[in-house]
Amino acid sequence: MIGRAKLVLALGIVVFVIIGIAPPATHLVPTVPKVHAASVSIVLVGFATTGWNGSTNPNPTITVTQGDTVTITLSSGDTIIHRFLLDIDHDGVADTGDCTSVDPCSSAFPPSTSITFTATTQGTFTYYCTLHPTTMLGGFVVNPSSIVGGTVFPVDKLGLLAPYIGFASIAAVIVLGAVYVMRIRNPKGEKI
Repeated sequence: MIGRAKLVLALGIVVFVIIGIAPPATHLVPTVPKVHAASVSIVLVGFATTGWNGSTNPNPTITVTQGDTVTITLSSGDTIIHRFLLDIDHDGVADTGDCTSVDPCSSAFPPSTSITFTATTQGTFTYYCTLHPTTMLGGFVVNPSSIVGGTVFPVDKLGLLAPYIGFASIAAVIVLGAVYVMRIRNPKGEKI
């Protein structure tokens, strides 16, 4: 009877070892990075004297992630003509010659228009109204994305299997030890 108690105790230890190994082993499972490219919609209303979005949230800083498709809906809140320019190449609002080729640019409006582009260059930029650049300007931040360029993360296959190999080895040693002890105590193979 004492032999069975030891066997049950040994199996209980095996269960606790499994429970003890499992939580730390979860960090070994590779994770798939979240896809971050998204469609981002922004609304800007132009006011020549108080800035984009006027007094409600003047010249807000816009933050997107590299790879996002950005659509900016533009309208004139004061019925004055405006034109949006995002200065990607940092050459200032006066250089409208690279509109649409380097710097995303809208057509002149009122009443309204929209512009769509992909945020490909990470960094901090300035957006302007080309006609009112001293009052209508704000920050435009493009954060880096961990998946741009198809980054491949290596998988440590041995690291994934190590907890299971360890568990199987411990379980085998305990079971073989229990069988050996039972054979020594009962060499004739009698029922216990």
